[in-house]
Amino acid sequence: MTIGNALLDGKSVDIVINGSIIESVTPHSPCAVDIDAHGLSVFPGLCNMHSHAPMTLFRGLGDDQPLDIWLNKYIWPAEQRLTDETVYEGTLQACREMLASGTTAFNDMYFRLPAMAKAVEESGIIGRLGYNVFGDGDDLDDPAVRDLLSQGGCNVSYSIAPHSVYTVSEKGLRKSAEICRQMGLPMHIHMNETQKEVTDCIAHYGCRPWELLEKLGVLDIMDGNIIAAHCLYLSDNEIRLMGRHHITAVHCPNSNLKLGSGYRFPMLELLEAGVRVTLGTDGSASSNNLDMIEVMKTAALLQKGWRGDPTVVPAQQILSIATLGRTIAAGQSACLFLADVKSLSDLVYASHGDSVKMTMVNGKVTYRKECR
Repeated sequence: MTIGNALLDGKSVDIVINGSIIESVTPHSPCAVDIDAHGLSVFPGLCNMHSHAPMTLFRGLGDDQPLDIWLNKYIWPAEQRLTDETVYEGTLQACREMLASGTTAFNDMYFRLPAMAKAVEESGIIGRLGYNVFGDGDDLDDPAVRDLLSQGGCNVSYSIAPHSVYTVSEKGLRKSAEICRQMGLPMHIHMNETQKEVTDCIAHYGCRPWELLEKLGVLDIMDGNIIAAHCLYLSDNEIRLMGRHHITAVHCPNSNLKLGSGYRFPMLELLEAGVRVTLGTDGSASSNNLDMIEVMKTAALLQKGWRGDPTVVPAQQILSIATLGRTIAAGQSACLFLADVKSLSDLVYASHGDSVKMTMVNGKVTYRKECR
């Protein structure tokens, strides 16, 4: 397959795709093409590293509430009424929304994973689905759960996702880590999302959240294979711990702002410590959309704003963070999108997901709109 006449770094190129891989990227020349980009810009596919896909069903539920009230009064009661069918429908809607705004892969945590997996495979997006753990995590001993987590599909893989240090016991946190190691799975967890979470952890355990994971041996067990959402309220020691253990941190600026959780994500400090920084939307009930282009803009502007420095986190850096460092080049996976913008700056600072005209996942067109 050939995508012709696409703008890459301001230059018109032709992109030849062989199977799921980009075979070549060459200057544009008149030739037969499968897709005429006609001057649309091409970018690597975006990776939404923290979401709760079925929560598209809860968009707008409990707006303008603090996190603890939002969870306990609105979200958790609503989740008790979910079925396999509603989880499937909510996930499918989320997958389509992500594809339509340039996201080609997402990292999730939720319930009823077989229903989610069905929607992921049907949509064509790539999804890593986290098995949510609460309390002592006793359900992880169920052979059926182990069997599920050992499976996968063309586009689906799994992780174990203890919700947080305030909803999972010490036993549950350690058990989650041990089973992750046994099965070769990553761990996905909410960490240091609010000041209250940190204060409560100190009151209950005598240490901060990341220090608790170190004390329990979770950091050593996981050997860096932890994806931690939010990470707003971090001490210098916690940042050092995260860097030492090669943690992946996920910044979810729109959700954090809407829930009033905070805005001073220590992006530069984490990067300097050796932490892998990524971006996510969080669920649609807290971010209200799954638009990673919007997330890029918010994340970049917040860093410039609270640091008082317009030069930090330029457009190229925030795109690299949002794409996990992927590029449009020979040998790269053919996960990409075409957008009706003329430059990277326009994409980050002057557009939203509706600028996307086509999305491709591993060489297959999964979304197309007004594109030749």
